[in-house]
Amino acid sequence: GAVITSPDLVSILEKSMNPQILDEATLREIFEMRLALEIGMADLIIKRVRPEDIAELKKIVADEPDESSHEIFMIDQEIRFHGKLYEITGNETLKKFQKILLPVFDYVHHSGLLKKNIEPKEYVSHGGLIKLIETRSAEKLRNGMRNHLENHFARLFY
Repeated sequence: GAVITSPDLVSILEKSMNPQILDEATLREIFEMRLALEIGMADLIIKRVRPEDIAELKKIVADEPDESSHEIFMIDQEIRFHGKLYEITGNETLKKFQKILLPVFDYVHHSGLLKKNIEPKEYVSHGGLIKLIETRSAEKLRNGMRNHLENHFARLFY
C-alpha cells in the first residue's frame, strides 16, 4: 500500500537555506553558484523564449537606462528581470531554486560579505541582454550575461 514518489529536492534544500545560519564560505559559494547558473541558462533561454516573453522583459526594463552605467543594478530590478529569465527556461526546479535563493542573494548583497572596494565597470545592461536574446544566439547571450555580471564577479574576486 506504500506509494513512493520522487522527492521535491527544492523543498528539502529550502529548510536549510536560512542565511543567518549559513557560514560565510557557504554564502559566498551560493552567490557564486547563482552567477554560474545565470550564465549557463543561455541555451535554455534561447531555445524556449517566446515573443511574449521578450515583450514582458522589455516592459520590465522600460524604466531602466538603455545603456549600461558604472553603477551596480538595483536589487529589485535584478530580481524582476532575472526572475523572468529563470521563468523563460521552463525548468521548474530551476525556478523554484531561484526563489529559495533570493533571501541568500539579498543577505550576501547587503551583508558586506562581498568585497565592495571595486570600481564598477560598464556592463551589458538588461536592455542589452534582451537584444542578445533577440539574436537567438546562445553563445552571444552567454558572453553578454558574463559581462552583465562582471561587477558581481569583481565583488567576489578583486
